[in-house]
Amino acid sequence: MFSRFKALRNYSKHEVEKLKSSRVAIVGLGATGSVIAENLARHGANLLLVDRDYLEPNDCYSSNIYTPDQCEKSLPKAKAAEKELSKFTDVKAVVESLHPENTDILDSVALVMDGTDNLEARHLISEYCQKEGKPWIYTSALGEKGYSMFFRQKCFNCIFEDINTGKLETCETSGIMRETSTIAAAKSSLKAVEYLSDREVGEKLETVSGEEFDVDDGECKVCDRKDYLRLNSKRQTVAVCGEKKYQVEKQVSESGPEKLKKVADSFTENEYLVRAEVEGRSFTLFNDGRAIIEAEDKGHAEAIYSETLGI
Repeated sequence: MFSRFKALRNYSKHEVEKLKSSRVAIVGLGATGSVIAENLARHGANLLLVDRDYLEPNDCYSSNIYTPDQCEKSLPKAKAAEKELSKFTDVKAVVESLHPENTDILDSVALVMDGTDNLEARHLISEYCQKEGKPWIYTSALGEKGYSMFFRQKCFNCIFEDINTGKLETCETSGIMRETSTIAAAKSSLKAVEYLSDREVGEKLETVSGEEFDVDDGECKVCDRKDYLRLNSKRQTVAVCGEKKYQVEKQVSESGPEKLKKVADSFTENEYLVRAEVEGRSFTLFNDGRAIIEAEDKGHAEAIYSETLGI
């Protein structure tokens, strides 16, 4: 199965076996994460798949591992990916949002792959990996731009400390060219294969066009001062990849889905969620009480959650 890979890159039997015995976490299974997951599964690496989201019809455009039927049924991305990629290797799916209280799910892996869609999640991954001395690989794609970087000594804050997340474009507003996201994911996949095979990987920011940039070695509050702001914070409402969509994480009673359906103009449901339209706004309520709500800002999302579910 791996003969062409070994011949092409001159990988030894020991290196291939080391790769196959490694466990890798992939956080986020959208346009980049799903490609990374498929690539590493076909290399035989064992996978931990972490994703909070559920499939929508547009996921068929950006990924090869999801089917139209799965997308129409709004299946969890992690479970859908697990079903497909278990044909190649050992896969464990976690249908959760990564947050400060559950980063221990990453403790057993040798490498963390970023397939997320927001800077807060990437800062959290970076801080966790800095604290635990664990390498990770950043991947992003937006419009026709894409990036990849291996982090070990440096951290995400070294590059993105001063960026205002509220002013960033999203995949909803700018779109994603699937070829761009595939190239970015392929670059990160190759970095992962090289690292897991005990080969040297440089810490440079790489673009899909092949440009590479050094990261300044200036003082960093995360690397140098060990100021883990995100890792030490509580769960919160965050913007997700979508125009004016926010994830709210609260505790809600078992009657929550029924409350939502009563006020909904229309809704669909399965064993994992209720997806509804309430006064022209989308409202998705998951079984764990987490919700993704279309709103004007974070506070508005929390207000809609409280008004709708009585929290």
